[in-house]
Amino acid sequence: MNVRNRSHWSAPASVISLLLFQSISFPAAGTELSGDEVSELISGNTVEAVHAIKGFPIITFFATDGTFRQLRDSQPEQGTWSIDNNGYLCTDREGWGGECRLITHEGTVWKAYRIPKNLMKQRRHKRTFNKILPGNPYQL
Repeated sequence: MNVRNRSHWSAPASVISLLLFQSISFPAAGTELSGDEVSELISGNTVEAVHAIKGFPIITFFATDGTFRQLRDSQPEQGTWSIDNNGYLCTDREGWGGECRLITHEGTVWKAYRIPKNLMKQRRHKRTFNKILPGNPYQL
């Protein structure tokens, strides 16, 4: 086989490999929630969550005015929340900056995945929402 024939065959193989790599590496498990579904789930409610890597508890009240107050590993924090054009939950904590997360429903829990700026990197599981409570029962 000459060089010309090799290049003819390598292009389709490269495309197939790239598509296979993307389909295996990037999707979050579970059902992705739309922005409206995320807003309906959290707006005016309290989320009991666990940090996916470090395991500490996070309790957050998402007020209907776009602000939130939380106890993150027992430390009080506050900031703002919104839903972006992609349907991601975006938060901006005072003193920490902001980030957006894809929310999925997986069995009896919801999971928040950090969306990387470089789309060649995988989404990272950041939080598991174990309970959604109506209102602000913790008076945050």
